Amino acid sequence: MSIFKKIFGKSEKENIKINKSDFLVIKKTDFKNFTDLVNQNAGLSFEKQQNFNDLTGELAWNINLSTATLSFGNLDFPIEVIGSLSFNDYSWMWGWANSKSGIPENLLQSSLKLKQIGKEKQIKEFTEGHFSVEEGFEHKMGIVASGLLNADAYFCANYGQGTMILTLKSDKIPKIDTNKLEKVLTTFPQLISSLDLNHKEAFKNYLIDRNFKLNVSSKNKIEGLKINKALVAEFDELNRLKSLNGTI
Repeated sequence: MSIFKKIFGKSEKENIKINKSDFLVIKKTDFKNFTDLVNQNAGLSFEKQQNFNDLTGELAWNINLSTATLSFGNLDFPIEVIGSLSFNDYSWMWGWANSKSGIPENLLQSSLKLKQIGKEKQIKEFTEGHFSVEEGFEHKMGIVASGLLNADAYFCANYGQGTMILTLKSDKIPKIDTNKLEKVLTTFPQLISSLDLNHKEAFKNYLIDRNFKLNVSSKNKIEGLKINKALVAEFDELNRLKSLNGTI
């Protein structure tokens, strides 16, 4: 049975018994490595991408580094450069390390902020200027950068031999309505089908970012409560999602 059949095999309005006293405001734990950062930022960053993609659709894009803008037709967004991934050898290079690119210094401030975080937290992926990576790393970096920098979206600008990762901050990009709890039921299954994640950790942090109170007393279950509506996710012994239901 596919993961989606397991998730949607029960009604979203299934009667879930909730004891409000079991739920607490829980904060994110301190991250120790890049994997922690991906799991902590994946949910909300992925939902931001959905909003951005809904806005830009299939429109052709263009970058102007001199004006620090990314354009889709008549839509213009201010950008900063995080780094780039080479398709030739699957290596990542930070914007701050790419001295030959001619990237204007004002576009590298976010890249430098992440480098500083890397120094403080000893995150090697943030402090090494150039290193080999696995397929899909550019999206993990975009997700992490979007979360840590409170960006509204990230963009992978494919230039043929590689792709440049940009962050965007703009009021033109729709903000996430954290009271639309049904979005979690559709967004999270799409997320885990797109990226290699610790499902349990990613789900917990997604609910934290959406201001849920949580009940994590069960080893294989996470319950979230907000405005008297509940979500319940169950996981197997490898922290993979088994079911996701809600009373919304």
